[in-house]
Amino acid sequence: MKKYWDNNTKPSTWVIEDNNEELFRGSYKNGVMYLKSLENEGMISFKDDYLPATTQLSERGYRALVVQKELRRDIMKLKKELKELEK
Repeated sequence: MKKYWDNNTKPSTWVIEDNNEELFRGSYKNGVMYLKSLENEGMISFKDDYLPATTQLSERGYRALVVQKELRRDIMKLKKELKELEK
């Protein structure tokens, strides 16, 4: 089984091949889960695999929302400053 990064795609993708047949293409974490499911006859652990991945995803989503709100505030402040400078 061959595992490697395909840097020709944007963003780069993690590829798993067996006998020159592509079995998986996607993120590294999903690739690790795919390999675990192969080892366990298609099963993954809800507690050890799924929950940590969804927790991390929700944390990233929340951080992105907070950053977006801060950027909007900064944009509004800059617009006000520009209006004052134009007067």
